[in-house]
Amino acid sequence: MNILLLGHGLIGSHLRDVLLVRGHQVRLLSRHALAHAECEVIQGDFAALQNAADWLPLLDGIDTVINTVGIFAESAGQSFTALHLAAPQALFAACEASKVKKVIHLSALGAAADAPTAYWRSKGLGDAALQQSKLNWTIVRPSLIYAPDGVSSRAFCTLASLPLLPNLQGVGKVQPVHLQDVLALLIKLVEQPVAQQQIINAVGPQAMPLTTWWQQLRQGMGLGRAITLPVAACLQNIAAKSALLPLFQPDSLTMLRAGNCSDADTFSAILGRAPQAAKPVNGIARDALLGWLLPLLKLSMALVWLGTAAVCLWAWPRADSYQLLADVGIPGNWQPLLFYGSVAMDSLFGLLCLLDLLGVQTRSWRLQWLLVLAYSIIIAIKLPQFLWHPFGPLLKNLPIMALLLMLDLLSPSKTKPKS
Repeated sequence: MNILLLGHGLIGSHLRDVLLVRGHQVRLLSRHALAHAECEVIQGDFAALQNAADWLPLLDGIDTVINTVGIFAESAGQSFTALHLAAPQALFAACEASKVKKVIHLSALGAAADAPTAYWRSKGLGDAALQQSKLNWTIVRPSLIYAPDGVSSRAFCTLASLPLLPNLQGVGKVQPVHLQDVLALLIKLVEQPVAQQQIINAVGPQAMPLTTWWQQLRQGMGLGRAITLPVAACLQNIAAKSALLPLFQPDSLTMLRAGNCSDADTFSAILGRAPQAAKPVNGIARDALLGWLLPLLKLSMALVWLGTAAVCLWAWPRADSYQLLADVGIPGNWQPLLFYGSVAMDSLFGLLCLLDLLGVQTRSWRLQWLLVLAYSIIIAIKLPQFLWHPFGPLLKNLPIMALLLMLDLLSPSKTKPKS
């Protein structure tokens, strides 16, 4: 078939590859310049196509339209109204004018015009616009989608790998669905005759409390069961309003409390089987653990540097510090300069660690490693008593250097492949 595929996110990018493998001709609308040898790519902004006339050139020769465009949070130039309602309305009108045979529209479980969040309401209004058309349409409403390479799924796995899991009081049940099942459904809708004008809720095999799903994710990662800690609704509200966790905002909390479940019979009937469990099938525990261990290690290094600077500046006797410098062989007139210089260097590295923790790639880990190495060599030569001190102050630099080396090697610039 000749297919116009809208959206190049998690579902759109995977669906594109499956459609091409199965021999379909794919025309892809992408906001960004994208080169692909097997499909026709048209660069354009979905949100800017607000009139049916804007869509007509893209629909020339198209049999089926698949719309996977959606956002979970608004940003500059990307609003719920534009992406979920205005542009789809214009698209559906153009599809009618172009005699498109089939329109498959990806929505969200819980979408309704009177839903409690703007995301769900905008999705519901977009669905209603399609339902009012005369097209051969199918609306697919997936629950939470688990995908091994999905950003939100990796975040859920990271949260699930914590040794202590929050048990959110008062939230509804969820019914996560595996990405492969959603793709299988979409392929069947494209290739097989299906009932016209239907809504399919794409859900997993079982509705469960959110904490139970997190325990299943742990099981899939090869981790044992975690201890759970009840978290009252008032504390959830405070955490959501603080906006510290991208997946835990006021609207997402509202949707969790509303629940996200449905009967899976229609979905299973089209698939020809029961949906699979939405949990990892291969051990990905290392990446999940690093998701929270790396920030913890960065914070630890920040506290080491800033704590050292504070102790030197305010807690430790200044005369003792100058005496250590003298023992190393620093002349008296140079001691204040080196003292305050080292305090400034420690403070700078502490601040750089905090910036890296916030997502600003400072690439300072190697410099920190070199400074610790220099400190260690000088002290080992000039102040050898610290080598056999019972508290091991110098020997503890060895694990610190190993930690700094790991942070350097695991920094995004080192681990991400070049495009």
